[in-house]
Amino acid sequence: MNDLFEFSAEEQTGHTSQKNWIVLSVEDNQPYQDVLESALQEITFDGRKIELLKASSAASAATILSKREDIGLILLDIVMETDDAGFYLIDTIRNVIGDELVRIVVLTGQPGVKPHDKAISEYNISEYWNKTDLSADKLKSVVVSNLRTWQISQELKIARRGLQMIVDASRALTARQDTTEFAHTVLEEIARVINVPDTGGIVCIVKSGIESLQLAPIVAASSHFRELMDARLETIFSLYNDERKMRVEKAIFDAWQSQQHVFENDFTLLFFDTSEHDGRQYLMLVDSPYSLDSNHLNLLQAFAENISSGFINQALMNKLSQLAYLDTTTSIHNRNWLARELNQQSSFQLNNSSLVLFRLLDYDTAEMMAGHENATKMFKTFCNFIKNQFPDHYLLAVWNKETIALVFTLENKPSPDALQKIRTTPMEMDELDIQLQFQVGSIDFRDTQSLNLAEVLVLADTALGKARSLGINIYNFDYELIQRLANRMRVLSALKSALTTRESFFLVLQPKVELATGKPIGFEALLRWRMEDNSLCPPSEFIPIAEASGLSLEISEMVLAKTIETIQQLQQAGYALPVSFNLANSDVVSPLIFNEINRCIDEHDIDASLLDIEVTETQATEDYTVINPLLRSFIDKGVGVSIDDFGTGYSSLSQLADLAATTIKLDQKFVNDLTAENSEKTLHIIQMIARLAERFDFKLVAEGVETEEQRQLLIDNGYHHAQGYYFAKPMPIEQLLNWLSQKIH
Repeated sequence: MNDLFEFSAEEQTGHTSQKNWIVLSVEDNQPYQDVLESALQEITFDGRKIELLKASSAASAATILSKREDIGLILLDIVMETDDAGFYLIDTIRNVIGDELVRIVVLTGQPGVKPHDKAISEYNISEYWNKTDLSADKLKSVVVSNLRTWQISQELKIARRGLQMIVDASRALTARQDTTEFAHTVLEEIARVINVPDTGGIVCIVKSGIESLQLAPIVAASSHFRELMDARLETIFSLYNDERKMRVEKAIFDAWQSQQHVFENDFTLLFFDTSEHDGRQYLMLVDSPYSLDSNHLNLLQAFAENISSGFINQALMNKLSQLAYLDTTTSIHNRNWLARELNQQSSFQLNNSSLVLFRLLDYDTAEMMAGHENATKMFKTFCNFIKNQFPDHYLLAVWNKETIALVFTLENKPSPDALQKIRTTPMEMDELDIQLQFQVGSIDFRDTQSLNLAEVLVLADTALGKARSLGINIYNFDYELIQRLANRMRVLSALKSALTTRESFFLVLQPKVELATGKPIGFEALLRWRMEDNSLCPPSEFIPIAEASGLSLEISEMVLAKTIETIQQLQQAGYALPVSFNLANSDVVSPLIFNEINRCIDEHDIDASLLDIEVTETQATEDYTVINPLLRSFIDKGVGVSIDDFGTGYSSLSQLADLAATTIKLDQKFVNDLTAENSEKTLHIIQMIARLAERFDFKLVAEGVETEEQRQLLIDNGYHHAQGYYFAKPMPIEQLLNWLSQKIH
């Protein structure tokens, strides 16, 4: 197989001080990973080598992606820990992490898992390849072409952000008619966009008529050229030593005479001719050690073709405004423009306004079935229809390729009946009536005063996506929902920060005891997180957020390490009792966790029987065929496996007979119901579970025991072990050791 990947190195171009290209391979076949790594080491593109990051599961890949923003290409195997693990990862990348730029190429040995066209349309996949069809040359072509596309997308994103800042600056400066200061601002921003270091700079010279080139005026300058503003070209040469002065002077005259760009290692000269429009020619000296690519040149040309001593007729501002704030498909203002306009409103005006989003359903499917051109025409029809149906809006913008946003005053906000009515109203396209399905979501800004505008716009988009998944067609984002979403964003940000040091996380341990005597038989380790304000964030709040954002694996590794440390502390105090910790479903199937458990047991000389893994019944049975063998391997190692919340899941008798577990834990709901009215049904259930545990040789622990009556009923019905507040609350290790000394000695 090594013969498949033999590449000759490409000729290097440009400067080589940049970092390597980052490619992530997500593949559970280690030999194939190794071959890929060997092959990619031989590829050089644009003077940069390729660095391969490797993940053996979707869960571990999500963890890597949540920490890095420089990954340009993902080579992804769909079938790993589950048949659709790869598609789950893609959904996480696009919809949870929110990375729309990274290129994803599917490499699969099982092409029948999902149809090619459907996979690309639903999951925004760049390419789809069967491994056996991917030749050496094709792999090279796939990697280089996708990295090139990613690079262009990244640079256009940076350029657009820079253009927006230029336009915003122009609005303020133009009002003061301070064109000189505006020229400085423009060049400083251009220098930032194309990564000109502080030690470099840009100077723009304009020549008109027959004047001498030496006397051509400097009309704009940045960084170390700034003091030369309004001077002549000849003054530039005074900044250099004799050797560099000769090279720069010769290059300037060569560029002007040949009317072409000149590229040197430590500077670049750009020549632009706009004489047929304004009788002028421009020469721009970019003093930077980095070579410029075509995107940088286009950006500079857009500037140079429009700048003059007075920024003639505001041409630059108009052209840049179009680039920054106009949706080119529909010629309607875009989301950036909408955000700017909303930011410029007074608090009174904003709080008296409502944002309403209209989103086409199944747009990607229509684009795939009917083609991009027809889908675009359909969206234009949709935009015009919404615009005409609600003429009382005062702001309108394209939100994204399938959504249009309107802003109304509260008194002009459409009623639910009006919104419902237009959902059944046909639209006209190409003289035909069409019926487009769309979703509506509205939010009143007065309900979001505790948030900044950027957060409001993100949350509105997120909430509308949530409504789509729930099948809700007209959705109002109420205050409670907005606050919940905002809190999740804040928790996620704080969680990422806390995980860098792990110092704010600690374990508390709840004893498991004999029902008859209260003697401890083991403990459950529960994670706690103390936030910066000294409050405790409950696991029920931050664990789901961690799982959704790809951080659960890191948390599981941390809890495992702290559990091992706790077992050692207990042993040092003379207590050889097992400690269990909870493991998320996605982490159970991670080879990293399996390997880490084995490593911890071996390196720390821990008796495997002192460690217990807890998974819920739902987790253990949803992906039964995948998880069961992994749990069985833990048991073979000597590690205990507990099925938590037993009785609330949907395991079948056939699954139960072969369930990889050593202990089942009766859910506390049944314990609570023992002392409620009409408890006969609950008694039958707990008796049945006790018989099943005995039949299949499972240990049995009842959760949530809080009263003497519950304890006695459990004993009467064949239960021997339990945990709950009746015996002890969860305690830090120091307090637990004191409790143990009283219970045992």
